[in-house]
Amino acid sequence: MNVLSSKSFIVSIKKMNEADLLIVYVTEDYGKIACFANNARKSRKRFLGKLEPAMLTNIKFYEKAGMSLAILYEVDSIEEYKNIRKNIDAYISISKMLEITKALVPEKDKNVMIFNLLRNTYLSLDNAVGNNCGEDIILKHELYFISNFLKYLGIFPNFTTCTLCSQKNIDNYFAFSIAKGGAVCNNCAKTVKTINLSVNAIKIINLMVNSNTSIISKLSVKELVLNDCLNFLENILSFYAGNSFKSFQKI
Repeated sequence: MNVLSSKSFIVSIKKMNEADLLIVYVTEDYGKIACFANNARKSRKRFLGKLEPAMLTNIKFYEKAGMSLAILYEVDSIEEYKNIRKNIDAYISISKMLEITKALVPEKDKNVMIFNLLRNTYLSLDNAVGNNCGEDIILKHELYFISNFLKYLGIFPNFTTCTLCSQKNIDNYFAFSIAKGGAVCNNCAKTVKTINLSVNAIKIINLMVNSNTSIISKLSVKELVLNDCLNFLENILSFYAGNSFKSFQKI
């Protein structure tokens, strides 16, 4: 039996029966993998308290020929983000991050940048919540994560030129076509469906992908602009996923 090991974050957990679980992880070394956790709901020694979304763990697993699922063998806790678990808004925020990760990250496609993005965002958010941050800081963590997530998947929107004719988008005044994945000049906008995005929103999104997590607390963003950014990026995510995300729905 060849046991593999990697740092990992839980993306989703599904009950398979009274005792077993199907767990999807994003790992540092093997990308996104699906694991069968035998007797996980009853095993205190191997899994108790170690199967939480807001937690970095080291997992050991092995694969069997002819099986699509890896077999989860052992889990050890590395980092626990307890402040996130205690704050409902922060927990809802990471639920969004995990839902889009599950939907859009290819299986068994190693992407260390996505893994590190999750870890850095969790660390920053956990620290911010521990310091009694406001809801705007939580939303800025969402914006930071989604902006960089699109970048690391290679589907970050093109703001610099018209996607159809390559005319330069001077001063970011072009409309935007989600279907075309980029800005569209006034002439080309007559031929495709477009939406408008403010110049400030474009600047904020670009800042997020060209900075580390320290930008989140430093950047002053009006609530209206912040919501415009998030709605815009969520529409892009839904387009690539082929459906809307449950965690994005307003309660």
